[in-house]
Amino acid sequence: MLAPWQRGKSYAVVSLPDRRWAAQFGDSIRAILPVSSILLGFLFAGFWWTLNRELTFKAEERHFKLGIGLQLIGMVMLAVFGVVLPMRAIAYANPGFLPDYRGVVLALIVIFGYMLTDLGHYGVFKWPKYRTRPEKFLFAGTLLMVLAMIVKWYFF
Repeated sequence: MLAPWQRGKSYAVVSLPDRRWAAQFGDSIRAILPVSSILLGFLFAGFWWTLNRELTFKAEERHFKLGIGLQLIGMVMLAVFGVVLPMRAIAYANPGFLPDYRGVVLALIVIFGYMLTDLGHYGVFKWPKYRTRPEKFLFAGTLLMVLAMIVKWYFF
């Protein structure tokens, strides 16, 4: 039986094979996980495209660009809020999924470590040699927008 606030909504039922544990998750978790996973895949592919482009320059000309920083921040935020936290909700509601949740968290840490290791290996972690005015403006504007949204959501 659904609680009054749950009526009229669609729910997925997730249960262990022995059917002793069951938990209901609303449409939000069912939608967030696949969408976030797909977006994370696109960002991962974009990261490799960016690294591949950076490797076309001579080693002494390579440097860390502000856009790479934004991409890495976005990937971490998407991984945490779009994959890890929804999976955590599922795992703590249904302990049978706890090993899967922990495995995904460890895999995400390894993937990000791999990406950062490759940036270091190819010498991209050098202080930027130059920054254009539009690059600085858009980087600062992006960070200000993110901070403004955080303040709005958490304080107002």
